[in-house]
Amino acid sequence: MEVLWWILVLILFVAGFLGLLIPVLPDAPLLFVGFLLYHFLIDSDALNWPFWVAAVIVTAVTVLVDYVAGGVVARSYGGSRISVLAAVVGAILFPFILGPLGILVGPLVAVVLVELIQRKSWQEALRVGWGTLVGFLGGLFFKGLLMIGMLIWFGILVV
Repeated sequence: MEVLWWILVLILFVAGFLGLLIPVLPDAPLLFVGFLLYHFLIDSDALNWPFWVAAVIVTAVTVLVDYVAGGVVARSYGGSRISVLAAVVGAILFPFILGPLGILVGPLVAVVLVELIQRKSWQEALRVGWGTLVGFLGGLFFKGLLMIGMLIWFGILVV
């Protein structure tokens, strides 16, 4: 039965990393569920309390990064307050319209449209949209590094 649990844990880990690219899959939360399954179904002694504290913090940070990275950077590129909200809405809605490509295009298009509606020039709107894309990609890279770090730590404790 332990082999079945390991397969399920590994599937959750893979799904977590796929979640970096597929917006309907929650990335770090799936990794966290994999840790929980390992703890409760395979070995309840391997993962210590510092690991769990870090896992909770990393999961919370990655969820926050998902929703604010693009918007915060858009703001630093001169975007309006509503650009931040547009980036979040674009990141949530466009993947359902365009599939995985929507996660890149959505925040960019949403922010550019909002900036144009606010009567900014094309150049300014595109600059803010570019900032959104840079923020999103930076957030994706950051989340991936955090998740890899947690997985390495998990591997060290389990082996």
